[in-house]
Amino acid sequence: MRTLRFAAVALAAVALTGCAAAAAGPSTPSPTAVVTETPTPAPEPVAAEIVVSGVGFTLVDTAGETVFTHAWADEVAPAVAALTGAFQSEPTMSLRDGSGGHFADFDLYTWGAFTLGDAVDLEKPRADYFLPSLVEVTEPEVAGITVVTSSGFAVGSTVAAVSEVEPLVREARDADDYFEYRVDPEDPALVPPAPGGETTDMVGLQADATDTTITLLKAPVLSYYPF
Repeated sequence: MRTLRFAAVALAAVALTGCAAAAAGPSTPSPTAVVTETPTPAPEPVAAEIVVSGVGFTLVDTAGETVFTHAWADEVAPAVAALTGAFQSEPTMSLRDGSGGHFADFDLYTWGAFTLGDAVDLEKPRADYFLPSLVEVTEPEVAGITVVTSSGFAVGSTVAAVSEVEPLVREARDADDYFEYRVDPEDPALVPPAPGGETTDMVGLQADATDTTITLLKAPVLSYYPF
């Protein structure tokens, strides 16, 4: 009888072990962690070019988008702010005395080789004055930003290349000390100019003493100066 009782107990233990194994089932592998790479954001466009025309100038970024536009008769405060951001430096300020002649006094804002001028103390509305603001540039680029006319000329361009563009005005200035080439008119129909007739704003390219290389870009200039 004792032998039969031990056998029954042993069978019961085997049965319980089998049930436990069946309940546990096969082991499930742990999920593998998925690493998601954060995309590197594309660099923000920055100022790359200033394009000067007879109408005004525009600031263009590295994506080719126009980010700021200044017309000559506009107030200059927004232009000063835009250029300060583009050049990443504050301008040096000075005053140009017009001496009571045809030219007004100008507040000048200068960043290296780039100067923006603002006519002050005008006796008539800015839009009625022939030179309400101006730019003057003496290098092909300033703080890494190229400065060109809308037809692609800059300080350092050859006079030979400039002479091929149309319409074009070539005029001796300051008793033949240098030649000024005028390009990119606001109204091309008014070029060549008729003395005593209507004028249009253009971009002036001043040549060196040998009349071979452009040394100064300035705007606006008149297609014809009646004075």
